[in-house]
Formats: sequence, structure tokens, C-alpha cells
Amino acid sequence: MNYKSTTYSSFDGMKLSGYIWEPKENPKAIINLVHGFGEYSERYDQWAMRFTDKGFLVHAIDYRGHGKSEGKRGHISNFEEFLNDIDVIVKGSKKLYPELPQYIYGHSLGGNIVTNYILKRNNDFKGAIISSPWYKLSFNPSAFMLFLARIMNKVYPKFTQKSKLELNALTHDKKVVDDYLEDPLVHEKISTRMFFEIYKSGDWILENAKKINLPVLIQHGNSDKITSYKASKEFAEKAKELNKEVDYKEWPGLYHELHNELQKEEIFDFILKWIEKSFES
Repeated sequence: MNYKSTTYSSFDGMKLSGYIWEPKENPKAIINLVHGFGEYSERYDQWAMRFTDKGFLVHAIDYRGHGKSEGKRGHISNFEEFLNDIDVIVKGSKKLYPELPQYIYGHSLGGNIVTNYILKRNNDFKGAIISSPWYKLSFNPSAFMLFLARIMNKVYPKFTQKSKLELNALTHDKKVVDDYLEDPLVHEKISTRMFFEIYKSGDWILENAKKINLPVLIQHGNSDKITSYKASKEFAEKAKELNKEVDYKEWPGLYHELHNELQKEEIFDFILKWIEKSFES
């Protein structure tokens, strides 16, 4: 496996850190990886190497405000900025190997971004893998907190505070949680503008799920205390009405980061079989 980091410029000149995990032999397909809220792509190093061992190239960036990329931590002006950042990685993959089929894989907030991307942007992906997406949180913010957030979104959209997510419920693997809490590249910051942009984009996804027109695997642990597995299930059921290639996999008792759960080998095998099935179609 060959690994290298690089730097890209987004649509507005913002510098984004990029990462490529490449198999020793010629890759058979590319997986564009989109990380979750507050984290960064190199946290997926072990997961990416599982794919390279099976002949896939994994290509990722830290989108703005995350990891080693530029941008105010936890803030965006509008959701399109995320989608424009994903354009960078997808176009970069095309330049690396123009002839190879591409997949896109998004976790948590990355799952929201990926779903919006495949609904709104022209693409020729062979399929999308969506893990524990942030369509809705697993809990409902109080009406009072939403009221305050709406006011701040109008008068001071860059106002940033801690997300207060239940980080001990990332995974049942305590070492992963401990490493996350001590990681200097991880942050818990979210601005009022970013919160509402994600909030609105999740609602939009559920309203437009039937427009999905490519194979999709969506998976979620039903003990996730961060994002809502019920919202994932709702999305899959709506999308499947018009697209029989949408599959929903619910993992009993598992938490948010499926790729870091104790059952990660089983989860990887399930994803791999799904990719190989779509690859052959």
C-alpha cells in the first residue's frame, strides 16, 4: 500500500488537505471518503487500508474547518461550500484514474454531505455508502434552544460553541474514544450558521429521498446516541419506493462510528460484498 498526503485548492482558494491510500497493484475502483463532523480523514487510516488490501484506492480530504485544512473551525457560510469541497476530491479522483469507476463513502455529517451531493450534483458514481448519517440528531434540541439559535443565526452567524454530543458513545471501543478525546486535530465547535445549514439540509434530504438514482447502501447502529437511525431508515424507505438498489442495514446495539466498532470486521465484509455486487452490475 502506498500512502501520500497532498494539498488542494477549493473553489474560493481555501487550502484543503488531501490523502491518497493506493494499493500496490493497479486499483480496480476509487472510493471517495468524506469524514464526519469535528474529525478528519486520517482517522480512517486503518479503515482505508482494509479497502486498499482489496484493491481499491481511497481518496479523501479534510473539508473546510476540519483537520489540517484551512477555515474557521466548525463554521460555514452555506451548505454549498461543503459540496464544492467535495467537487475537489471527485475531480481529483478523475484526474488520478479517469477510466476507473468511482464510489463515494460518507460518515455522519459526511453522510449528509454525500447524500446532498448525489442528489444535487451531476455524477457517475457506481454507488454510495452512507454510514450513520446526520440527517437528524438522535435527540431533539429543545424549542427554547432552537429559538435562541435562530436569533444568533441572524445577528451573529459565526457564533461558535461546543456541540455537546455524547462522545463516549462514538464506539464501544474505549481506546478509540480515549484517542478521540485527546486528539488535537479533533474539535467540538459548531457555529449557529453551520448548525442550521446541516439542520435544513437533513430535512431537504428526507423530502427528496425518492430522487436517488444510483445504488446506495445506508447503514446505522440502532444504539447510536449521536445521529438518528430512524431518520436513516425513513430515508431508505422513501428512496426504495422508486429505486430498488437502495439497501438499508441496521446494526443492533451498535454506536455511531461503525468503522470503529468491535464488530468492524463483520461491518467491513458486509460493505465489501455490497460494493462487489454493485461493481458487477
